[in-house]
Amino acid sequence: MAIWRIIFVTFSFLIMGLAYFPAVAKEKTTVGKSGYLVPRYVSLAKNTVNVRTGPNGKYPIIWVFKKSGLPVKVIAEYKNWRKIVDSEGASGWIWGPLLSSKRTALIIAEQQALLKGPDSDQPTAVIAEAGVIGKIHRCEKGWCELDVNGFKGWLEQPDFWGTLEGEILD
Repeated sequence: MAIWRIIFVTFSFLIMGLAYFPAVAKEKTTVGKSGYLVPRYVSLAKNTVNVRTGPNGKYPIIWVFKKSGLPVKVIAEYKNWRKIVDSEGASGWIWGPLLSSKRTALIIAEQQALLKGPDSDQPTAVIAEAGVIGKIHRCEKGWCELDVNGFKGWLEQPDFWGTLEGEILD
């Protein structure tokens, strides 16, 4: 009888502990060879970044990004190479040093109203056009505070490209 009590108490503490600490993201993540989570979002560190069909400089270039700071999603790792997906769903391999851990957001709708606070009842702080890139300052409760060319505002996570579902950033 005592063993069941120990199991029950241990299980109860485990459940309470999981409920106390919020999940970093709802999407399933693993730790890659680099020691960082996969999948994860990063941004392009250079204005010109080649995307290849495989994880080596000998593989053909399938397209070239021309925008520093653009967010991409890392979905796999092989040595110093990262397999990425862009906001349109295209994937390919990028040499790791061409990526930055700086978190950015890409406005994907025609126009997005960034609000003065993390609540849909807040007034508009700034309106951002599709294709605009902003820096992510923090994310909480499904909202992220962005800096778009010096203008700050809050936007719900599903309304831009650059975070995992439910991701919390400080």
